[in-house]
Amino acid sequence: MLFHPKDTLEVVQKANKSIGHLAYHLHYFIEHRWNDRKKVWEPSKQLKSAPILPELKEVGEQLRAQREQAMVEWAQTGGVKKLKARLSGRIVHGLGAGHVRETSLTIHPVYGLPYIPASSLKGLVRHWFIEAYCEGDEKRLGEHEDGCAIFGIQDHKGQVQFYDIFLIDGLRLEKDVLAVHMKEYYEGKNAATDNQKPVPVSFWTVMAAEADIYLTAHGFRDDEKTARLLEAASLYTKQALMEWGIGSKTSSGYGRFSEVDDVTETEFLPMVQKERARLERRKIEQEMVERKRREEEERARLALLSPEERLVAEIERLTDSETDRQRSKDSLYQQVIEQQNKQAAVALQAYWKRIGEWGKAVSKKQKQKMDKLQQLLEEK
Repeated sequence: MLFHPKDTLEVVQKANKSIGHLAYHLHYFIEHRWNDRKKVWEPSKQLKSAPILPELKEVGEQLRAQREQAMVEWAQTGGVKKLKARLSGRIVHGLGAGHVRETSLTIHPVYGLPYIPASSLKGLVRHWFIEAYCEGDEKRLGEHEDGCAIFGIQDHKGQVQFYDIFLIDGLRLEKDVLAVHMKEYYEGKNAATDNQKPVPVSFWTVMAAEADIYLTAHGFRDDEKTARLLEAASLYTKQALMEWGIGSKTSSGYGRFSEVDDVTETEFLPMVQKERARLERRKIEQEMVERKRREEEERARLALLSPEERLVAEIERLTDSETDRQRSKDSLYQQVIEQQNKQAAVALQAYWKRIGEWGKAVSKKQKQKMDKLQQLLEEK
């Protein structure tokens, strides 16, 4: 682990584990050679193997599950589109970024996986839209309702969100090389002649079978505008990736996608429906637990009351259900009469008035109960 930060070296040695994070292999595990003339160590021009270790594959699967669950949760209140994109060849993103070997590769700093940042994806799709619908004039983007709503303009925030694309399935790194044939010409030193020596530059490329692409939009899940914007954004994303590709050296065929399919209906929505059913079950269970808790608290409260006070409390808790209606005419009525409980009689009268059992349009039996209750209320 030559030239590794000291603290990182100590942590790795104590952990006694292999490092799956690709950034370590690309930025730190580099062969160095001593330049006797300059008296310095220099990175080798040859690429050292960067293996895809089991640890990294495990991280990739966990990341996929985490993102999938996050999108399923988003879909409970907002709009989500899932696309499945298949690479037609190699892809290289971040080739020109700073690196000790002068050729880099975009690796996620946390997960250690090759990925395409969301900003690159949105930038590509936005540029494709401007070329296709605005005649290449960025100022005309605001004239298009969907384009303005999807990507946003200076004084209007875009409603569609683009996300990082992680390259997980069938992931492997492949060595590649580009050769500058006329170095002195590009440096402005000489004319473009055939006697200049080519300067080969090696770099890493990524191979992957397919990748998941997510698009989301604010708004209600079934909102018509949200669905329309996501449908349009999905189409533009598909066209941009298949026609232009993404990343570096797209003009040479890198970063192209052969297929981009919308799998929202077939793969994603079944998971959303399953999660929705789970949330409904959980809600019902929580309501049952809460109702049981309230009943226990009410029983504990009633236990501290006198029999007369407890009777008043029970009457005041009656609902409009048929069970409570019948209970008010039977057991509770009998307790009111036996206790000669005027406060309970007032509560029972109020309940019968509320449910329509006090007045002229009642049965003969109920009329008799009304009369007895009235007598109790009139007693001094």
